[in-house]
Amino acid sequence: MRVVEHGLRELAAAVNIKFEQQMWHSAIEQIEKEIRLIDAAWPSSVSKSDWMSFYSGAAKEFFYFKAGWRNYVSHGGDPYGDPQALSVLEHVRAFMTHLASRSGAVP
Repeated sequence: MRVVEHGLRELAAAVNIKFEQQMWHSAIEQIEKEIRLIDAAWPSSVSKSDWMSFYSGAAKEFFYFKAGWRNYVSHGGDPYGDPQALSVLEHVRAFMTHLASRSGAVP
């Protein structure tokens, strides 16, 4: 989840939000709010649709990482066995590869 946190920091930067030490929940809410503002401000176009799909999808993915895996282990849940740990690792790898396919700030 520390690797995913680096991705969260990059997504925050892409929408001009500073992510330092705050809770993931707060950062994700701020990112989603900024994405909604960008959606309202940017005129409709193929570029907007593509941008919104990528970044809003990434923001939602972080919510699920937090709720489904990070909170469970970080806040006293049982550790994962080998099959569960491998599943998380593969998902993180695929997501971070997807996230790394784009970089850049707000349009």
